[in-house]
Amino acid sequence: MARPNKLKRALHGGERVFGTWSMLGSYTVINTLAHAGLDFVVIDMEHGPMGFETVEQQINAAEVDGLSPIVRLGDSRDSYLLHALEIGAQSIMCSHVATAAEADRIVKACLYHPEGDRGLSPFTRGHGYSDVGLTEKLADANREMFVGVLVEGKEGIDNLEEIAKVPNLDMIYLGIYDISQSLGVPGQVDHPEVVKLVKECVKVITANGKIAGSVAKDQAYIDLLYQAGFGFIAYRVDCAVLREGFVQARGWFDELGD
Repeated sequence: MARPNKLKRALHGGERVFGTWSMLGSYTVINTLAHAGLDFVVIDMEHGPMGFETVEQQINAAEVDGLSPIVRLGDSRDSYLLHALEIGAQSIMCSHVATAAEADRIVKACLYHPEGDRGLSPFTRGHGYSDVGLTEKLADANREMFVGVLVEGKEGIDNLEEIAKVPNLDMIYLGIYDISQSLGVPGQVDHPEVVKLVKECVKVITANGKIAGSVAKDQAYIDLLYQAGFGFIAYRVDCAVLREGFVQARGWFDELGD
């Protein structure tokens, strides 16, 4: 039987979840985040240095202490999706999705027949390295699979209604920095036009039964996303939080010599 996907069950049960992104290729960092009480961590294979062997260790380090791992892929070719799934990922996010057809292809690549066309090997972690009871295992795997797509540009926003109607898609994650750039105010995620568009997008996403996700840069933005109706809220990334913590501590130390 597939492991229960805590993240999927929480979100589809109406709960809000809070976590972060990981750019550091360390399973120890992932395990530290689990001990911080976060709900999820997005393991970023697009911008981070991790390969699949490292990500497999990171998935294990998250799950051992109750943190839900999500693998973010910059390359959503079926072979890359399958590789991520076969090392144990039950939750996937794919970048740069701009059409319903692309979202549908991704979803189907993550699900076994009859819902999808995911390649099958029984001898993987998800199936307990065995073909015993395989029919039930495949149904369990489909039920516990969580698929998210990142909509990050103008084309994706224009097609949001159609993307949100894709069957078996769980979440649409809005790339707010790319949205700000598409509106001509790059990086200004607090800009009124950006905030207005983000709120309009959330209404479309949730009206179609999907989870809305995004990232917050500070406490005020966490509140903004929460009040706008986001169910999946990330706070910054692990390397930034680590750096900023020690920048602050260094400032405390330097003040002693003034």
